[in-house]
Formats: sequence, structure tokens, C-alpha cells
Amino acid sequence: MELSWDHGCFFDFPTISCLLESQPSLTSLSQDRSSYDAFNLERSVTALQALNLRSLEHEDLSCLWDVLSKHKGSLKHLTIGAETSVIESYHWPERGSSIASSKFYDEALGELMENFGDFDDEDCQGGASLLSLETFKLVGLNAGLLTQDYLSLLDFSELTSLSLESCRGLKGLFAVLRDANNKRGALTQSLKCLQSFHLRRSSKHQPVNIRALLMEFLVSLPPLTNLMILLEAKERPQELRDRNFGKVLLTHGKSLKTLLWEERSGTPHARSYDIRATYPSPTGLIEIAEHCCNLQELGIPLDWSILTAKEPSREHERARRALRSLQSLRTLNIRTMPPINLDEMKLSLDRAFESFVSSVMTALISRWNINDMHLETLAFGALTYRDVRNGLGLVHIHERNLYTMLRPRIYDVDRRYVFEGRPKPIANLREIGTYEKTEAAGRCVEVLRPYWLG
Repeated sequence: MELSWDHGCFFDFPTISCLLESQPSLTSLSQDRSSYDAFNLERSVTALQALNLRSLEHEDLSCLWDVLSKHKGSLKHLTIGAETSVIESYHWPERGSSIASSKFYDEALGELMENFGDFDDEDCQGGASLLSLETFKLVGLNAGLLTQDYLSLLDFSELTSLSLESCRGLKGLFAVLRDANNKRGALTQSLKCLQSFHLRRSSKHQPVNIRALLMEFLVSLPPLTNLMILLEAKERPQELRDRNFGKVLLTHGKSLKTLLWEERSGTPHARSYDIRATYPSPTGLIEIAEHCCNLQELGIPLDWSILTAKEPSREHERARRALRSLQSLRTLNIRTMPPINLDEMKLSLDRAFESFVSSVMTALISRWNINDMHLETLAFGALTYRDVRNGLGLVHIHERNLYTMLRPRIYDVDRRYVFEGRPKPIANLREIGTYEKTEAAGRCVEVLRPYWLG
């Protein structure tokens, strides 16, 4: 049995206790907020396989030891984090609690890892690992505290997915993962089954520029099928076409089915015009198309002039041809919003977006060989934490024009239409600010899932 409960209110012990006592065969549990007593699962559940606790209080984090040790033989999918604390420090830094909160979480995670190191069980003797995971996700924690000694207790030989969202200490973690002189040998060699890597870096939480270290780490990994990177920096992001990015494409391009790469800088609170993203040059798009010939999902920011110019330059046409050459592409997520000026807009917002959809269809899809085209979903923009919470019905937000404009829009591409004897695909708006209906329709949505904090 699986139990997944996404909620915004505090999850107390009596509520979940009634559920767990009657469901000892529970295998999967996802909670948004809870107290330690609420997830004290050794009381009833016997073989938990998946545990998602992405918004823990710091005092509860250190108590996770009871759960992990109880379910060490069955647990395969683990998510732990401090998302609520990260969101508060990101959006309301003036409260001055971020430093203290980080200290508390560091101490709690350190205590948890010390319990790992002190674990004296016959199952973990002789170099055996405490946990053998298939998916592992950290949210808002200090990943650098996962030192060599503690990582030796985590068996990554079967790990298929690693996700690090808004974590501090990435420099230290990357160094450990690439260190060939630790006890267990090169840990990247133990990541031989890794298929998916997701990283979200928030500039307010990681002041050190880790881009070069990230590139080195990615090149050290086996070929991936899913690579999703969100990098936020205080300085202007680098051009996507560079030697390091080319090495990443050489390493993973042929095996990639999903590629999301977005770098930005600016002020999230004035996101409409102050955010500066890295646009891949036409040459950068050509590199993606050449190396990633099996892509099914692509998410990148684009310079809208490439798609909207009525008389495209030679460079613009090269970029369009590069995108059209991705014949296996099913989902295209243009992460940048089209340039709409709300103060000067005469049409309704929906009509304004329709004109940009038409431009994309003209520039890309209408020129595609209909027999080679598999595109099903076209999306503009990127999700934020506010979209995710609102989509779950957990936050009620007043709909202002600016917020409405910035919410991602997802369109269905319908290839059944014919005009003057020729195929003429059209795009119909399916949903705004969420991908739930698109996912329910069986479309590819992996590239739509990652979201910015603001």
C-alpha cells in the first residue's frame, strides 16, 4: 500500500497513528510537514520502501535515525530536506533567521550522520553499508556534511537517481564523490547505475560559484538519461556554449532522453524583467542537436527573437534548423517567457500568448517533416515554488496580472489538422501553472517538474 499526503498544515501524531496502526504493510509514505512522533514508523510499519520527508524541522531531522535503522533492509527511495526553512530564508531574508536556521540544521544532520557512524550492527560489519538506495534526494541541507566516512555507509551501487535541491556544501560533496583515494575507492565508480541527476543551485544559499566543479563532476559520471540543472548566480551567467558544456554533451549526449539546463541571475522578486538567463547561441543549439540526437524532452531558455523574427537572420535560421533536427522530441519547454509589456498591451493576455504560439508553430513546427515530427507538448516558462504550492491547493494567491503572465503555460500540439492539402499542426492551451493534466494525459513531463524557489 502507498500513502501520499501533501498538505500545508502541521501533521500531528494522533492523525497518522490511526492510519499506520491499521496499515502495517505500508510501503510508501510522503509527508509535507510532520512532527517526529508522526513519522516514528518503527511502532507499526515493518518494511517501508519509499520515504519522502522534504520539509522537516531541524529537531526532527536528527531523530530520523530510528526510522532509517528500522527500515535499512527495505528502504530504497529516500528524500529528506528542509524546504520550508529554505523558502523562508530565500524570500524573507530580512527576518535574519537564515543563519541560525542553517546552524541548527547542520547540527541536526551532523548528529544524524554520527548515529550512522556509531551504528554497531552485525549487518554493517566488514565494510557493509547501512542503506542501499535506488533514489536519493536532499533538499536545503548541507550536503558537505556527507563526508567520506559517512558516505561509506551508503551503498550507491544501485543508485539510479540523485537529486540535490538548494543544498549548501556542494563543493565539498563533489570533491568527496570524485575522490579516488577514500576508503571505498572512486565513489563515482559505484555510481555505475546512475541514470538521472538533478541539481538546483540558489545563489542565496551557495555563495561559491560551483559551475566549474559541477562540470567536472558531470563528466566523471556514467552516461545519463536524465540531466536537469538549474543554476542561479549573483553574477551574469556564462554563455551556454563553452568548452566545459561541450564536454558534458560529449559524455552524456547520446544517452540523454531529458535535458534541462537553465542558468540565470537577477532579482527573483522582479522576475519579469530583471532576470537574466543564459541563451544558447545558434552554435550551442547545434551542439545540443548533434550530440543529443535521442532527446525526448528539452528545456532551455531561448532568445525569443530567434522564433519571432519575420525575416530571420542566417544565425536565427541555423538555430531553428537545430531544433527541427530533434526528430524524437516530444516535449519542448522554452524556459523564458515571451517579451510581453503589460503596460502597453492592448490585447488580452491570452491573445498575446496566442500570437507567440503562432510564431513558434510557424518558425519550427510548420517546417517540420510531419512524418518525422513527434512533438506533443509545447511549454513556455518555468515553475516556481509558488506555482507548485498553489497547484496543490495549499496556498491561496491573489491573481495579479504580473503573476498570471509569469506562470508557465502548457500547450498540446495537435498534428491532425490539414490546410490546403498540407498538414498544419496547431497548439491548444491545456493548463497554466501546473502540469497535472498533461501528466494525466500520458505526456512526457519530466522536464517540467524542476522549479525555482522564486
